[in-house]
Order: sequence, then C-alpha cells, then structure tokens
Amino acid sequence: MTAAQRTPGAATTDAFEVVVERFGPSLRAPPRVAVAVPVKDEADRIVQCLDALAGQINVDMADVAVVLLLNNCRDATLERVREIGEALPMMVETRSVELPSGFANAGWARKLAMDAAAELVNPVNGVILTTDADTLVDEDWIEQSLAELDSGLDAVAGFVMADPMELMELDPGILDRGRLEWEYQQLAAELQSRADPEAHDPWPRHNQNCGASAAIHVRTYHAIGGLPPIQVGEDRALFEAVRRIDGKIRHSLSVQVVTSARTDGRALGGLSDQIRLRGDPDHPCDDALEVAVVTLRRSIWRSRLRQVWEAGRIAEEADAWAKRLRIPTADFLAAAQTPYYGAFWATLEGLSRKLVWRLVTGEELRRELRRMRRLVHSARVRQN
Repeated sequence: MTAAQRTPGAATTDAFEVVVERFGPSLRAPPRVAVAVPVKDEADRIVQCLDALAGQINVDMADVAVVLLLNNCRDATLERVREIGEALPMMVETRSVELPSGFANAGWARKLAMDAAAELVNPVNGVILTTDADTLVDEDWIEQSLAELDSGLDAVAGFVMADPMELMELDPGILDRGRLEWEYQQLAAELQSRADPEAHDPWPRHNQNCGASAAIHVRTYHAIGGLPPIQVGEDRALFEAVRRIDGKIRHSLSVQVVTSARTDGRALGGLSDQIRLRGDPDHPCDDALEVAVVTLRRSIWRSRLRQVWEAGRIAEEADAWAKRLRIPTADFLAAAQTPYYGAFWATLEGLSRKLVWRLVTGEELRRELRRMRRLVHSARVRQN
C-alpha cells in the first residue's frame, strides 16, 4: 500500500509531505508494540536491522508493527525494504519524507517515527520502542522490554554495546580511550546507584540513555508531549522529560542491542562522532562521564533533597539548601512550585553554578578514572 499525506511541522514551518507504504501482514487491530526507527541512507544495513526485529522470540509478531522514517534518503534503502517487506512476520510501514533545513536531523527524524508509532499502537496498553537502522537488537529485545515495562515502569533504557568486529578496525589510540571511558561509565553508574538509590532502578544497572534501545508506554509518551526534537541528544532528552514528571525509568541490563562502531555516522553528535573525536585529548568524553567528585556530589545532593521533598520539608530547609546551591532562597522556593520532584531538580540544575555539568576530557580521563575507582571502592566498603 502506498499513500501520500501532509505532516505538519512546527508552527513556524510549512507542512511537508510524507509518502507511506506498508509491507507484510495487515494489522488485525492496533498492536501492543510499535518500533520506531529513524533511517537515512542505510541500504547496506536496513535488511540486517529488520531481520533482527523479525527474529524476536516469545512475542506474537502479529501484535508488532515497525515504522521506518526514511528521511532525506539518497540511496536504495527503500528498495531494500521493498525486496524483503512482504516476507517479514510483522507489518512494516515506511514513511519517506524530505525534511527541510532546520528539520533534517536525528531529533526530528526520531520524533516523526515515534509520533507515527504512537498513532499505531493500542492507546490503552500500547508501547513504543525505538532503535537505530545500524543496530541489531537481541532476539529477546521486545520480550525483555515488555517485561520491564509491565513491572510498573514508565520507560526502559536498554544496554547498548558497540559492534566488536568494527571496534577492532579502529585506531589503537581510539580503542584505548574507549576502554577507559567504558570502565569509567560502569563505575559512574555504580557510584550514582549507591549514592542515590532508587527502588525501581536498583544496582546492577547502567547509565546509558540511548536511542539505539529505548522503550516507553504510549501514555507516558503523550504525558511528556512526545519526543523533544532537538538536533543532538534527542534520546537523552526523552528520558529527561520522563524524569521531569517523576516517571520510573529502568536502566536494564536485560534489554540489549549491538550498534555500529563506524566513524561515518548519519547523525550529528551520535556514537560515530564520539568515536572519531576520541583522538582529541581536549574533547569531552561521553555525556555520561562527569568529573568523579562532581558525580558523587550531584548524586548525594539529589538523593538528600528528594528525601526532603518527600518529607514535605522544602520550605523548612529552603534557606540551607539555597545557600548550599548558591542561589537566592526565593529562586529555590519558586522552583519548588511544581508537583514533580524531577522538574524541581531539573530547574535547580539550571539555576545553580554548583550543579553545572563538568565533563571529563580525554586528557583528564586517566586521573579521573583513578579517583572514580577510589570513590566506588569507598562506597562499596561503606555499604557492605
């Protein structure tokens, strides 16, 4: 089936045309699951991506739909989908669009894909998953995502690993820095979990918030107003929006994918850029890698202030916390005029110089890793 429709852009833009095609079995009813995949010039990888989605176990594939948002493609991606589409066990919808300047980025592509998925799924119990066209999901990816969500969560951040075969082709210097960053990231996740424990996201866990593996209830997606279509980091912004309404997010080690380690990626600011820039000692590391002592301070303060919030003592302790954060008490109290702790904390992060993110650079990485190891060891000793 092929159809054309008009999709509105933002209020300041003209509408743009989307050409829709559907392949595979027809939907009997709104599916429980819709997988949203932004795609740009992925003729060499889209078949493997779809094969991995088609190979899911312990899932009724008649209750699964896949939305491929083909944005500004110049290669044979659509032709590859057409070649295999009718043989797939799930319905696949391609939405081909030429995004104008200002919209031709990963944020808008993923938003359009997820918005289309939100329209497809069952409005009562529907779930939106998203991944990337250069990513292979594990065979139990959908099963494990649903299991996590059905345990009372609002969203799930999956565990993303780089393709080991592609990693081996990288420069040794890039690999060495990547190894150090990986260790730092795992230790930071443990430190955060021990300093700011959350019952719905216990240790062991990770701290990635990546579009290569994300899942969210459709009701939660609507509650946050959809994916924030920022040019870079739209995946992190999605999870931040869930946190702002005190949504429960699980950083699951059971939900896993393998993504490309290529350096010629399609999205500005994506993994490929991070890999390529690892050769620059002055360039910041991954966004999850904050200076060790700041990681600890942020986690402890977030935990302690949450306890104050939950005990209803914000007004009582406003002066002390405002002094600690070095902001006016009036600003602290104004920030507290929200029903959500997540929104309160996010506002404070924007107000306080003490909560400015301080990312580790490549030059600082080995020193900060030594500090992070000591902090984590201390936290383990104290809690054991």
